[in-house]
This record gives sequence, structure tokens and C-alpha cells, in this order.
Amino acid sequence: MGQTIRYFDQHDRSHGLFFEATALVHHSRSNWQDIKIIETEAHGRVMLLDDVTMLTQSTHYVYHEHMVHIPMACLENPERVLVIGGGDGGTVTELVKYPGLESIVLCELDGDVVDVSKTFLPDIAAGLDDPRVEVRIGDGAAYLADHPGRFDLVIVDSTDICDDLHGADAIANPLASDTFYGSLRAGLTDGGVVMQMLGSTTFYRTNMERLLHRVAPQWPTFRPVMMPCPFYISGDWCAGLMSDSPGLVPRHVHDIRGTLKYFNMDIAAAALVLPNEVRALLPVGE
Repeated sequence: MGQTIRYFDQHDRSHGLFFEATALVHHSRSNWQDIKIIETEAHGRVMLLDDVTMLTQSTHYVYHEHMVHIPMACLENPERVLVIGGGDGGTVTELVKYPGLESIVLCELDGDVVDVSKTFLPDIAAGLDDPRVEVRIGDGAAYLADHPGRFDLVIVDSTDICDDLHGADAIANPLASDTFYGSLRAGLTDGGVVMQMLGSTTFYRTNMERLLHRVAPQWPTFRPVMMPCPFYISGDWCAGLMSDSPGLVPRHVHDIRGTLKYFNMDIAAAALVLPNEVRALLPVGE
């Protein structure tokens, strides 16, 4: 075994994780963030943005399959999907497995993430080359505001937003603002669905409670989704499933090209079952 280098993802002074890397495959600084791709023996390549783990080749599918196939199972005949963030391409690669989708738009703020992923993580980014996919580099929220009533599904595949909440009511992250959620509602077709990554209910509990109390009242139907995320700091993560329509339940089984490593309809049902401590974070009546 050759020389290894440790790369740390430090959550706080007492907790974090590290990877023993056999090589630094890529390192650059975009206009937005520091980007690293490291090689590991057991887990393949790992993407770090500002030294925070984004994905590993060995386990990324657990996250990406949850983010795509749960909301898709809530829709009978979806045709158009918008992905905000997700420049690594993993979410899009899951979406192109659906032959019934006509259009998939990816809006990623940092074009360097897209380029680096296509070059160094081609298996994860493979879906970006599908002819139905349009990649737009820029502000996904602004794009959404300019395309009202267009999308059956919007997936907000951003870094977790709950650690950017400050104070009792103020929202620092634009992806948790009233304006953004208004654009989301306006951008959906009738019966459309939103799936948004929120954060860890284990490590960001106070801010998650603030976020859930802000988001839930804005939607007639809001359901937290719990998912395991190997190599994220807490191991468990929470997303939000939202719609203006009632009866938001994953019940539609679609024809999907290729295989899924993790997801099935039992997983979809189980992901909506909340631990008591997460239920306690929700507004009364949710």
C-alpha cells in the first residue's frame, strides 16, 4: 500500500470523519467553493466541497434514489422535472431511467462542479448526456420564477440548508425563503410535487425545528422524509416532500430502465415513518 493522506470533514470540535485517500485526483477553486475529488481504496472516489463530504462512489445511490424515486412515485404521469443544484449529476442520472419523462432541466450555480463531475465521476454524471437533459448554469430559483406552471416535479438537491438558519425567524438561506417557496408553488403544474433536501435532525435539531415550522405551514401537504446517508456526518438525513394537493403518498409504480440498488416501494413507505423526536419538531397538527 502506498502513501495515504487523510482528508477531514469536521462537523464540530468533538465530531467529524476522515477519509484515507490514496490520491488527490482533482483540486480546484471555483468562483463559489473549493472542489476536491479524492481516491480511496474501499469507497472509490469522494467529492468534497469546502472540505464537506458530498458523495462517495460506493454509497451515493442511497441518497440519490431516495431523492428521485420517492417523489416520482407520488406522480402518475410526470413529464417535466427541474433539478436545482445537484451538479454532480447523480439525481439526473436516476431521473433518466424513466422513459416517460420528456424534459429534465438541471440548474446548477457552479458550472465547475458539473465539469469536474463529468470528468472525474463519469458513472455518477452519466445522465447529463441524455438528450432530454438541459443543463443551465445559474440561479435555479430565478429560472423557476421565470417558468410558472411548467414542472410536474422540482427536486432541490442542494447542500443542507438548516444549518444556515439564524435567529428565531430570520432565514439566511435563499432556498428557505418565503419568496423561494412562492416560486416553487408557482412553478408547479396542478398536482405537482417538490422534494427538497433539508438537513440532519440529529445535528441541526434546533435549526431543523425552525425550518420545519417555517416550511410546513406554506404547503397544504408537507411530509418529512427520513433517509440513511452513509458518510454524511450523522448518518441520517431529512428531506421535505411538498405539494399543493392532498394525498401525497408514493403509490405509483413506474417503468424504470436499469436497476435500483436500494429503493423499492417498501422503502418509500418506510421513509415517511417518523421517529418520535422528529415528530416533536413539527408544528402542532402536522
